[in-house]
Amino acid sequence: MGYVAHDTVIVTTNDYRPGGLPNIEAFRQSLPEGYRHLVLGPVVAPLNGYVSYVFLPDGSKKGWPAAEEASEYRRQFAELFTQRYSDGSSHDDVVSVRYGGDHRPEFDEPAARYTH
Repeated sequence: MGYVAHDTVIVTTNDYRPGGLPNIEAFRQSLPEGYRHLVLGPVVAPLNGYVSYVFLPDGSKKGWPAAEEASEYRRQFAELFTQRYSDGSSHDDVVSVRYGGDHRPEFDEPAARYTH
């Protein structure tokens, strides 16, 4: 049966991160065609070299095989932004957000968490 909840991954990083920015176009092309348009970016901020990306919701219901597939794609997307320095710091800020859907009235606000 399943239920609807919208899952999104939002990333903000810097254009001067060591090794450069991930090849988002290659990642996008690795996805099945129906998912490619859900990956947005790079979106360059006007100041300080920030660059943002988003992996938008896929529309499937939780518990369906398609939802598991999309969750794996979002995980792979987030993994592109796991670069860490020896002290544990990073230019990569990755957040996963779950919001809306069938159980919206049961929650006061969306659930957001740092992925890395």
